[in-house]
Amino acid sequence: MKNIFKTLLLVFGLLLVQSCDDELVQLPNDSLSPSSYYTNSSEMEFATRGIYSAFLGGSYYGGSLLSLPDIMSDNVILAQRGRRSNQSFHEWRHSPNLAWGMLYSPYIVTNRANLILANIGNIEDGAEKDNFIGEARAARALALFDMVRVYSKIPTQNGADSSLGLPIITGTDPNVRELRPNVSESYTFIKDELEAAKILINSDNGVGRLNKGAVSALLSRVYLYMGEYQNAINAANEVTVPISSFSEVGQVWKDASEAGVIFKIDQDRNLDGVNIGVEWSQSTAGGEVVPEYVLSFELNNLYQNTDARRSAYIANLPDQDGQIYNAIFKMYGETGQQNGVIDPKIVRAAEVALNKAEAHYFLNQESQALAALDELRSNRYNDYAPGAEAGADLIAAIQLERRLELFAEGHRFFDLKRWNLGVSRSATDGEFFDGTGTPVPASYLNLPVGSHLFQMPIPQSEINVFPEFQQNPGYN
Repeated sequence: MKNIFKTLLLVFGLLLVQSCDDELVQLPNDSLSPSSYYTNSSEMEFATRGIYSAFLGGSYYGGSLLSLPDIMSDNVILAQRGRRSNQSFHEWRHSPNLAWGMLYSPYIVTNRANLILANIGNIEDGAEKDNFIGEARAARALALFDMVRVYSKIPTQNGADSSLGLPIITGTDPNVRELRPNVSESYTFIKDELEAAKILINSDNGVGRLNKGAVSALLSRVYLYMGEYQNAINAANEVTVPISSFSEVGQVWKDASEAGVIFKIDQDRNLDGVNIGVEWSQSTAGGEVVPEYVLSFELNNLYQNTDARRSAYIANLPDQDGQIYNAIFKMYGETGQQNGVIDPKIVRAAEVALNKAEAHYFLNQESQALAALDELRSNRYNDYAPGAEAGADLIAAIQLERRLELFAEGHRFFDLKRWNLGVSRSATDGEFFDGTGTPVPASYLNLPVGSHLFQMPIPQSEINVFPEFQQNPGYN
């Protein structure tokens, strides 16, 4: 895995938009010419497009960030006939020498954003300049947020405030070597950057770029992670994109609709071909599935037959031997495709409603929490009647819908982590559609609350280059 400090040396002044890491090597169609030097608006536009391509790295939104949070939780089970990819993470055997190498792509995003900000004075003041600044600041905030939730404690976790965050890089020095601040400092920077970006950024950049609504949606997420619940509600209330309807859910996951999508990373199926769905399975010429991971039998049974997500997210598919699985259909591909190539969705209106519901609940505003929850449920169940949950039943319903809605979008492990809950898997259910097959081995059934394994280890390759860079507790 390429080291982040070597990376900054390589990309400084070059900005070759090539997201390259061990998991996936891609050549995006929106590549930026190295001859661009930020001297005019056109070059700033190319540079800004370069930021978004870096989000497609294989260890980032081009793969692992969408899959590993489910693989490490209770949502999926390893299919014995697959390639056993990411098995070490499924079994919580990650270590500095067997680590999630996610630091590369987010710091590429950060470096490209910082280079724009360092040179933004080359263009005239005005709305266009403000928008470039807003996009750059929001992008580097999102990059840092994604890294700290992987490698650091979440503020709502026990003992998080004084624990290690990740470096805040705002300059363009290729030799930068920053030690890790505490979690509170990292999160303060993230929310301050997003708040500043919200003022500057356009409202109408489209769903393929950060815009005012996307920044507000991300703020609702960040404030929820920080336990600042009224701020989470305020940010959610600024989002105007409606939740996708019952009939639109499946089309969103075939890239046939953008209903309810606030921000995604656009890619061209033929030129980019980032097949995020292969994290879950591959397909044969005969239409059979070659499964990597499939829904746990327990999660499969939580999707009701009246739920639009059941057919949008799940398909009973056979392998070449006729064994049938509850296969993950959500990332199967665009309409008519089985290649797993779809646009990664970063934030959707459905999540914002769930953020709002949870925040209201923790402020003891149960009627408002139930209303936000029902806003989602009324668009997911074809026979839905308004709910009446209260107290513990209400937060359980919010957490259930969050699990059902955001499956395979990179949330489950982090949600358990910030709720101070452990991971608990079935000791008897196997990988086949009816729960038969090979259960999870006894050693990998439970990850207790407070385990150091909830914070990923800093890859040893990073420590080798910068020995003073602090490793996470429990990995020494």
